[in-house]
Amino acid sequence: MTRMYPSDCPEWEYIDFPNREIILKRKTIDLLVQLRRQELDSAASAIDSRPVHRYLFCDLTPTECEYFAGNYRGSDFHCLRHYPIYVKGDARVGARPEIVGERMKQLSQTIQFGLEVLDTTYPRSDTQHGKVKHLLDTIAIACQVFEETLRIHPYANGNGHAARFVVWAILGRYGYWPKRFPISPRPEDLAYVESLVKYRNGNPLPLQEYILECIIG
Repeated sequence: MTRMYPSDCPEWEYIDFPNREIILKRKTIDLLVQLRRQELDSAASAIDSRPVHRYLFCDLTPTECEYFAGNYRGSDFHCLRHYPIYVKGDARVGARPEIVGERMKQLSQTIQFGLEVLDTTYPRSDTQHGKVKHLLDTIAIACQVFEETLRIHPYANGNGHAARFVVWAILGRYGYWPKRFPISPRPEDLAYVESLVKYRNGNPLPLQEYILECIIG
């Protein structure tokens, strides 16, 4: 049986809100300040981005669907239970609603394991080789998580914002703060999109090099 998205449910387009840029800029700055001051748990925020997504978008949802902010597609809400995602030009993007929760659970476990490894190796990175290796390992994990989050597309909207924040949380945990990699609005340079597509096609290096360039400026 084909599960249909309920006809009484709206498609969520936060760009329809005229004040969205002001709201998202203010909240993004607030989150990054908290992250830098270690008032926001970098590991917890990377492992589960739902609280951050809720904070960013709670003022930008349809009035009857406030739960769009901070909940995955497939969650037990009327308009999320069967919320589909279609990305023109790439059928690989957008997991079926009924498997989003399990996919994100697996991704959370991947993030937790990756951070545990990075936490263990970071204190021993006292040589130049060790420092460079830890930086590159951190970037590799951040890129893996970034691509997988966007491939799953767990939220009805705002997936890019959530995924970019997770990258900041992973990198910032070890002091690798990007000099450029805006959460909102999304990066405008063509390399951002092209490197992501190349990663999805099996070549991770361009995205890893892009993130490295964002860190070193």
